[in-house]
Amino acid sequence: MSPPRTSGSPKQAPARARAKSSPKPRAKPATDAKTTTKAKATTKAKAKAKAKAKPVAPPAAAFRLEDPTFVKVRELCLALPDTKLTMTWGSPHFRVAEKIFCGFGSEGGRAVMSVKLEPEHARAALKDPRFWPAPYAGKHGRVCLDVSKRKSWAEVAALLRESYGLIAPRASLAKLR
Repeated sequence: MSPPRTSGSPKQAPARARAKSSPKPRAKPATDAKTTTKAKATTKAKAKAKAKAKPVAPPAAAFRLEDPTFVKVRELCLALPDTKLTMTWGSPHFRVAEKIFCGFGSEGGRAVMSVKLEPEHARAALKDPRFWPAPYAGKHGRVCLDVSKRKSWAEVAALLRESYGLIAPRASLAKLR
């Protein structure tokens, strides 16, 4: 005859060990309908306030892409190595290595170009009434120029080359020389 089984028998031990080692499910915190509705309302209010706080984007370029001024700026920019034209924020921008070196747009009915300049050159240029600090990036040496008041296209080309030189990677600059 076999001995009677007790609670500490070898067959039951693994089951007990499994029961002790398995984590207990956590209870979800109780929420009532008022709390959930209030949280959703607060989130919506914050989203609305954030949407109102964003600056309104200017309308799409008020100039034509066939505008002679833009055509000349485009020609000068795309003559530089590894450049491309992209429409960013509703305006044409010229890039090298995915970085913007020139932006073009219309402000108050006039053709405007923005470029990055050396800090000393930017400070000197801002003394000229044709130039003003670029929105958002003026503190980093970006300036805007009313292209219709340019002295010559050579002046515009020099500004574009300086901006390109500050932005372009070495490989692109090597192609320039």
